[in-house]
Amino acid sequence: MLPVIVAVAILHINESRAPAGTTPLAVTAKPFASFNNFTSTTEFGAFAWRGGLTLSSATENFGGLSGLIVGNNCQDLLAISDRGNWFTAKLGYTDDKLSGLTAPRLERMRDAKGRPLRSGPWSDAEAVTQLQSGKIGVAFERQTHIGTYDLAKKGLAAAFAPIAYPQAIDDGPWNGEIESLGQMPDGRLIAIAERQRDASGNTKAWIWQGAKVTPFSVERYDSYNVTDLAVLPDGSVLTIERSFTSFWFPGMAIRRFSAKAIATGDTVKPELLLQASLPLYAFDNMEGISICERGGETRVTLLSDNNFNTTLQNTMLLQFAYKPDTPSP
Repeated sequence: MLPVIVAVAILHINESRAPAGTTPLAVTAKPFASFNNFTSTTEFGAFAWRGGLTLSSATENFGGLSGLIVGNNCQDLLAISDRGNWFTAKLGYTDDKLSGLTAPRLERMRDAKGRPLRSGPWSDAEAVTQLQSGKIGVAFERQTHIGTYDLAKKGLAAAFAPIAYPQAIDDGPWNGEIESLGQMPDGRLIAIAERQRDASGNTKAWIWQGAKVTPFSVERYDSYNVTDLAVLPDGSVLTIERSFTSFWFPGMAIRRFSAKAIATGDTVKPELLLQASLPLYAFDNMEGISICERGGETRVTLLSDNNFNTTLQNTMLLQFAYKPDTPSP
């Protein structure tokens, strides 16, 4: 089972603490039946299909969702947008499969003084994670900064509180510094760069607590870039990764590695759990991954970033039951 703080305490944001400027948001959630577009297969190695949604809204600022937390029996959803917005909603289920979404809200994130974030590089929120303290950790790209929001006490009007992070993260390429953030069971934070490579072409990563930093690398898989991570209670890490190249169909992958005994300079070699390519599978520009518990299952929920391009891309939620002992296909 997941730790209580992740499985239960997450995202209970009272409506009484909603910012005064919060306005209703109309979101259409269209279910789709299968992850495989051409068969009714529901088993994908370590993952069993538990439903998917395509989300759309006429609201101009809806979209660009780049990080995800799902909790409370896999019902409460919190996501961040790379335009500096919170998105919250309640997920609904039919026959225990993801089937709908209610109570959507979109609210501007705040800076350290409690002011709505200004637009541009400072609002490029890319990674979000539930911390053991009960606060929410968020990493911003381009103008890199990492910090916390006390949503449990302040709701979506909470101010940003900066925390120390490895300054080497700043050395990544513009708009490729960081898109993943998590917390290990022992309290240390973990982050993987998006497009910052070591001398061997592998992806740079860090585990840290305060000023004690352990840099390491994650062996790169083909043309894929890590866009988010989720930490399991046993200290293993799931990554969601994407591939967009000019010579092949877009792809998504999920890999797993153990971070328990990583030492400075190590290169970890994750196990490939799932790889999918268009048009065979139903997915988009996957940038969020979260773990929750429902009906005795560990579930993995994936989220796509439509880049505010509603003509060519979609905001999608995919959910699977995760069975770690099942061999990969």
